[in-house]
Amino acid sequence: MTTPTGTTPAQARVEHADVVVIGSGIGGLVTASLLARLEGLKVVVLERHFKLGGFNHAFTRKGYHWDIGIHYIGGMAPGRRNRRLMDLATGGAVDWHRLPDEFDVFHYPDLTMRVPSNPTAYLDRLVAAFPHEREALEGYRADLKAASGWYTREFATQVLPGPVRQAAWHLNRRGRDLALMTAREYLEGRFRDPLLRAVLTSQWGDYAVPPGRVSFAMHALLVLHYDWGAYYPVGGSDPMTDAFVAQVEAAGGWARPDHEVSGIIVEDGRAVGVRAHVKKGRGGYDAEFRAPVVVSDAGVRLTVERLLPTGAAPKLAAAVEGAEAGVAFATLYAGLRTSPEPLGFHGENHWFFDDPDHDASLADHTERLLGGYAKAGFLSFPSLRDPEATQHTAEVVTFVDEEAFAPWRDTEWMRRGEDYLKVKDTIGHALIDLVERRYPGFGDLVDYWEVSTPVTVTSFAAYPSGGYGEVAATPDRLRRRLAPTRTEVPGLLLTGSDPCTLGIMGAFMGGMFAAAAVMGPRGMPRIMRAAGAA
Repeated sequence: MTTPTGTTPAQARVEHADVVVIGSGIGGLVTASLLARLEGLKVVVLERHFKLGGFNHAFTRKGYHWDIGIHYIGGMAPGRRNRRLMDLATGGAVDWHRLPDEFDVFHYPDLTMRVPSNPTAYLDRLVAAFPHEREALEGYRADLKAASGWYTREFATQVLPGPVRQAAWHLNRRGRDLALMTAREYLEGRFRDPLLRAVLTSQWGDYAVPPGRVSFAMHALLVLHYDWGAYYPVGGSDPMTDAFVAQVEAAGGWARPDHEVSGIIVEDGRAVGVRAHVKKGRGGYDAEFRAPVVVSDAGVRLTVERLLPTGAAPKLAAAVEGAEAGVAFATLYAGLRTSPEPLGFHGENHWFFDDPDHDASLADHTERLLGGYAKAGFLSFPSLRDPEATQHTAEVVTFVDEEAFAPWRDTEWMRRGEDYLKVKDTIGHALIDLVERRYPGFGDLVDYWEVSTPVTVTSFAAYPSGGYGEVAATPDRLRRRLAPTRTEVPGLLLTGSDPCTLGIMGAFMGGMFAAAAVMGPRGMPRIMRAAGAA
């Protein structure tokens, strides 16, 4: 047997399954759920964190409850394709609450734009605010659809074998030139007004790459995703995780936290299982989980650099080596004494920007933030969008330079020292002030708060960049097709956001493509028929 270390501990326990999934994020759980439900396979899901869910998990402090990654999702109206697919993977066990009609609000020094849940109404508002750009705005929707269509067709090739997928790339030409521009290149070529260009890319935090770096395809996909509004799971992210796991367990599989995978076992060039350390009792124990299929939801970079034996996937390693990571974030989690509704909040998101040039703002934002002033941020209220919430909460997210947190990269959670706590304290006050400047009285509502940083993300998700994606949604990523569902190692597949895109539904689609690839040529049609989404 050949393992990443070349040896197998004599004391390692061995368990067998049909499929092993590394990581319990949305991608991993969706893959496991679909394979269990549609194929009856025994799937085991191994999670290094002490709680299942990946970025889609929640935590509680002093009675206050927050979700880590989910803020809002499009396409969850009853009968929509995304909703049907979600209901298939969750067994229909998750209810969805619709956000207010004006689900996003963009704040700039000279303009506030409220985004309605109707693309025609939104276009009308944009034309009213920028009448001199009417003609350009009317052509914008067609370009969004062309670029998004190209990207969607590119997604669909994920389930194809390598040579066939390469041929599909050459056939999929319509919209490609638009798709492979940056959003900034596209917008500067179409719109003269810099403030309008800023407004149109206000949601760039959702794809974690500023307009000067993100592909127009990614931008288009996101904009169209929120046509007809946004939704939130009733009860937050935990019911989603529970529903996915229930499907896995019904077929004899399981998903467990505190199972840290240390390596993928490769024999005769094929992935046949993983080695893991199970954190249980004093010291825990080592184990092997053997299966003919291994699916990694750990991220392509981590999979290549830490889990695979050296040299096992040279093409994938070469592609990942030069890949850009997405922007890292810091988040304020605030518990509120009373409802924020009297201040004018009703469950919508608020995006705050001092500077309409998003790329320029990114350059000096971290320095200003660590000095106590936040130039930009995203505000949401989980408690106002969840009918089951019992305490009022808020979250404020802002982008940061991960390098600023380098001194604490190798420190342990909750043991990073006074200097780190002072930095978090400064960030927390700056983010409270960011909201207070526009909504006086917000600070008085805050009863409890804490801050997460990029090193928090690294501690729990093991992402070296400290962000939500190790392979950014750039044109270069699309040209080089950096993280295919099918890898060059037989038996090893990738799932989650890297093969597709960031966000809950991006990771969901990654999970669906991985499940379809395991199922074979009939996989995708079968999934779509089962969901009634064909």
